Order: sequence, then C-alpha cells, then structure tokens
Amino acid sequence: MEPLNELLIHSGQRDAAAFRQLYQAASPRLFALCKRLLRDEALAEDVLQEGFVKIWNHAGQFAASKASAMTWMTTIVRNQALDKLRQAQSRPQVVDDLDYETLAFVSLEPQPDALQQMGEDAQRLMFCIGRLKPEQRECILQAFYHGQTHEELAQTLAKPLGTVKAWIRRGLEQLKGCLQ
Repeated sequence: MEPLNELLIHSGQRDAAAFRQLYQAASPRLFALCKRLLRDEALAEDVLQEGFVKIWNHAGQFAASKASAMTWMTTIVRNQALDKLRQAQSRPQVVDDLDYETLAFVSLEPQPDALQQMGEDAQRLMFCIGRLKPEQRECILQAFYHGQTHEELAQTLAKPLGTVKAWIRRGLEQLKGCLQ
C-alpha cells in the first residue's frame, strides 16, 4: 500500500502521529497548489490549514480503492481554495494572449528524479493530459486547477461558450478513456 494512503487511513483512526507525518509529506505540494490558485501566500497558508482540518475530520471517509491519498487531499484543499476565492468574489489571474500553436507544457515531461517521486497515478495522468489537443488541455487545466468557469474561459479565449464546453467535455472523455 502507498505510504500516504496508509498514513491517511491511520489518521482516519485518529492516529495523531500518522497525521503529523501525513502533513509533513503532503503539505509542500498542497501549499504550492494553494499559492498557485490564490496568488497570496498568507491566504494560501490559511486555506492549507483549513484544508488539513477537513482532512483530519474526514479521513475516516477515505477509500483507497477510489483514489490515492494525494488525489483525495488535493480535491479537499482545491475546493477549500476555490471556496475562498468565491467568498472574496475574486478569480485567479487569467493568462491572456494564449497561442495554442506554440503552447508548451514543460511539466508534461518531468525530469527522471521527479518521475521517481511521483505516484503511478500522477504519471499516468500526466501522460494522458499530454495526449490531449492543446486547446482541450489548456481549458481543462484552467478550469480544474485555476478555478475558471466555462464562461470565463469562453470570454478569455474569445470562443463561443459551446465550443469551450465541448473542448472540456471531449477532453475529459479522452482522459477517462486513457486512464482506464
């Protein structure tokens, strides 16, 4: 069993030592996600803390058969950050002037030492994301990791709303097929 999964399961049994280890192992990646979404270090720290309180309170509901511990925790922290953005009635910064022809994602080809640190699920996800069309990939990343709505994406990209929704829907279908 994956070490983070094991730590999360023990945390669900109210093992404080396991939760401390889980926090030490997962907090740097989750903090980076918060900083990327919120663009404010102090607010990111608050959201990370709130996220870990939720993780502690709901760890008993974690099912390793449905998702990895990191995926489960990332969802909780991401939702916490998006809630904070909605409360503040602000949105993450939007990347203007996207050129899909020259769009490059360096992170889609991580270095060997980074690959070793990634879980098998993350490697498969990165491989599958890399196989998407650039416009699908960008829309999915902007929607799911930067919290943009379909309407905001359509406005930013100067594309019809239906086109953006279709790109996301087809991209998610491709990801699902690739990951299965």
